[in-house]
Amino acid sequence: MSLKPVIILDETLPTGLKANFAAVLGMSLGKTRPDLVGADTPTQDDVALAGITSVALPVLGAPAADLPALFDAAADLPLRLAYMRAAFEARDYADYSARIAAAPLPDHAPQAILIAGPRKAVDRICGRLPLLR
Repeated sequence: MSLKPVIILDETLPTGLKANFAAVLGMSLGKTRPDLVGADTPTQDDVALAGITSVALPVLGAPAADLPALFDAAADLPLRLAYMRAAFEARDYADYSARIAAAPLPDHAPQAILIAGPRKAVDRICGRLPLLR
């Protein structure tokens, strides 16, 4: 199966937060699916550059109110990740973990999500969304 990953961000976030949240989700994707990271590549002068993604990773925008439903719609996909408001509000990872554990999933507000699966299934969920501007 060819995996299509897509990042979807709250379109109203400031540019810096959009970049940060997309980077965090990209790191999580690389940890979860290291097979999607290409091999290190040497330059002509033999400087090794670390591998980057071997698949396209579009970044789309959506209204914040739509993110929970988009995340729910991806429940059956092989991969769905979320950057929840708790991550933004937390002082450190232990605080983040405690905040996540303190409430059920519906009580958490995603600021950004990454979904991945078969192209048709992903397109059914987010095919109408525009590229982030």
